[in-house]
Amino acid sequence: MSKFISVHDMLFGCRGGILGGPDDDFFFEAFPFEKPIAVTGVVCAIEMWTTYHYDDFGRFCVADDEAKEKIKAALAEYESEKVLRDPDEVEEHYSHIRLLKDPKVWIGIGWLKDDLPDFEACYQQWKAANGMDGVDAPPISPDRQAPSSQSHLWKLMNQLLKLVVGDETHQFIKKDDYKKAISTLESKGLRWAENEKKALRRHLKMIVTNVQH
Repeated sequence: MSKFISVHDMLFGCRGGILGGPDDDFFFEAFPFEKPIAVTGVVCAIEMWTTYHYDDFGRFCVADDEAKEKIKAALAEYESEKVLRDPDEVEEHYSHIRLLKDPKVWIGIGWLKDDLPDFEACYQQWKAANGMDGVDAPPISPDRQAPSSQSHLWKLMNQLLKLVVGDETHQFIKKDDYKKAISTLESKGLRWAENEKKALRRHLKMIVTNVQH
């Protein structure tokens, strides 16, 4: 039996194939981390490719319109949150299955590993059919400018950071060298998973650069 790759796996780059069926209690097999697929390609593949899902009774079958609309609504909500909030934080939240409102919507629909869609080709086909062939979409994002450099909050955060990590390490952050700062913070009892450190580095940079000296 070909392995099942869910929409969640494709979107967040964690190819965790579901093996077996209801009588086998469903178990997961972890595959190596792969580059995630953009929502644009995923939603087009859902619309154009043979997509499968597990129904409410655990039966594996071709996804019907209702199942497709559920995951498309979830994808739309995910994209909306990325526009309104920090994209990295939203992605981090959604990548954890246990934090999702309805995990089954995300992990219960997808494709067979031996017949995965060409996601980019599906997106290009959609663009051609909608008069957008050759047009690259500009990024949609609100003005996320940081608070004024005069903000007392930024000054306070910067001073506290300097006290915790020291002047030398504080200077390293300005040069985009975060290793010593993170190590120092962790020595104080703070902990971050590896996939959370990208956002941490960005936040450290914001603290030290959004203060007027």
